[in-house]
Amino acid sequence: MRDSLRGRLDTHVSSAALTIIAFGVVIAGLVYGRPFLLPLALAIFLWNLMEAMVQGFSSVEIAHNRAPRWLATLLGVLTVGLGFYLIFTVLLGQVDAINAALPHYLTRFQSIVADLTEWLGPERSTKIRDAFGGINVAAWLPSVISSTQSIVVTALLIIAYIAFLFVEQGQVGSKIAGIFPDKDKAEETSRLLKEISGSVRRYIWFKTIVSVLTGVACYAVMRLEGIDFAESWALLIFVLNYIPNIGSIVGVAFPCLLALVQFETLTPFFVLITTLTSIQVVIGSVLEPMLMGQGLNMSPFAIILSLAFWGMIWGIAGMFLSVPILVIIIVVCAHVPKWRWVAVLLSKDGKVTV
Repeated sequence: MRDSLRGRLDTHVSSAALTIIAFGVVIAGLVYGRPFLLPLALAIFLWNLMEAMVQGFSSVEIAHNRAPRWLATLLGVLTVGLGFYLIFTVLLGQVDAINAALPHYLTRFQSIVADLTEWLGPERSTKIRDAFGGINVAAWLPSVISSTQSIVVTALLIIAYIAFLFVEQGQVGSKIAGIFPDKDKAEETSRLLKEISGSVRRYIWFKTIVSVLTGVACYAVMRLEGIDFAESWALLIFVLNYIPNIGSIVGVAFPCLLALVQFETLTPFFVLITTLTSIQVVIGSVLEPMLMGQGLNMSPFAIILSLAFWGMIWGIAGMFLSVPILVIIIVVCAHVPKWRWVAVLLSKDGKVTV
């Protein structure tokens, strides 16, 4: 009896030790494999966005006829390409305006700092001046240039990955059949992959709609208030809205801070911070749950944990990917009886359907 209990205890300890070691190996692989894994993950994210658009174009009927696959794919790729083109056009088109407005911003900023230091007193004022005086913008330039080159190379690699994903898409079924000779196992694996892909695409599609509505509403408010570069801030809010919780806060903060140095009074700042926050709360807390419904049953706490974890592993790009990765983990764990408890913990209401 005692030997049996000891044997089972040793088995559990060995299993726990192997699990911890495997988890450590996975974490190390994610950290050190970032240069390879991150572009691939971003490519899969964008490919799912395009595929969601392709399915949307394919479902549109004109005179009881639907667009062929090749035409829907072309329209989806052109839509995403047009979106990126508009983003870069808007940003590059405002470079001259930023250079022209920069002296006014610096003057206003120095005035704010002077008023603040006068209010804080001479001792704290000296510390603030020393802190700002120690900032050397020129020392940042080499790292900025290096980061820009890295972004360009990564973007080209992502485009190549997306192109090959579209090419390989039609061969997935035959590859699964080759991996699993058992027909039932092959069908089950195919259904699992379709469910994962459908859940990720549903999230990306609804999040894109919500982000567009948020960006347009915030743009209208900023335009009415006369905020400089409202188009750029609206695009930034649209992009950052893909980062759960934190993205909306950061997106609102930037135009509000600009209002402090653009205007001579604090009224526009308070108007912006109130209206933009209200838009984020209404769309994020009311409209977004209505659109997504119960299709993505994820715990808010699990979303925060995923955001923190992937942000620590892969930085800002990991934050963008945190929720799609969480969706994949929930779907996979729900289909594996041994790991079903993980899907239950990560779900919002504990109800996990397969």
